[in-house]
Amino acid sequence: MLNEYRAELDRIDDAIANLFCARMETIKKIGDYKRENHLDAYDPSREKEMFSRLTAGVPEDRRDAVCALYRAILSISKVQQRFTNTNIVLIGMPGSGKTSVARHLSDLLNRPIASTDEAVEERIGTTIESMFRTQGEAAFRSVETEVVRALSSVWGSIIATGGGTILSDENRAVLRENSRIYYIRRPLCSLDTAGRPLSQGIGALERLYEQRHALYESFSDVQLDGGEDFRVTAQVIANEFRTHFSV
Repeated sequence: MLNEYRAELDRIDDAIANLFCARMETIKKIGDYKRENHLDAYDPSREKEMFSRLTAGVPEDRRDAVCALYRAILSISKVQQRFTNTNIVLIGMPGSGKTSVARHLSDLLNRPIASTDEAVEERIGTTIESMFRTQGEAAFRSVETEVVRALSSVWGSIIATGGGTILSDENRAVLRENSRIYYIRRPLCSLDTAGRPLSQGIGALERLYEQRHALYESFSDVQLDGGEDFRVTAQVIANEFRTHFSV
């Protein structure tokens, strides 16, 4: 008889496990929908309604246990939602490979990617280098801030920032709202300076590094050394991101 009870319990546990997996898939769909439609991730009224519904038909001596079970399930669901909705932001020196790393990250995590520099050029209809020559850095930074606001509003994305994006207090505040931030460090001799106005000229890179390195360090959640293989750097970031959210 005991074996029969155990077999019945095994069937129930299997059903619970399968239903939990189905629930997590549905949570992901809801998160994707909310992200695409810019809806709030958390709805307290929905949670209250759910507990009321779940306990309505449960014997009184089981209600506390059912509530405890669903609090644990909700805790796991919220972690999944934060993982899904949190942006990954890459910062670092100009030419450190942020956009290349972002592309590989997109393949690993199946997330949309954006580059602030590319988005600025698309908006202004010319190159950043040309804009610097004709309108100056201040004009560029103004457009860059508009772009940062727009890109940050897309939840669950990967954003490769320009080397000077986080110099702005406003940009840092916007990026910090819903992002995990990674500082990619590379030796100055390995940085690509083509088409980067502030990186050109004798000693320019060294001066930029001295001005920005401490800010990169203090603003980032994670600092890592990027090698020549951008795929490896992307894998390190993907692993850390999953570990951080226990996903």
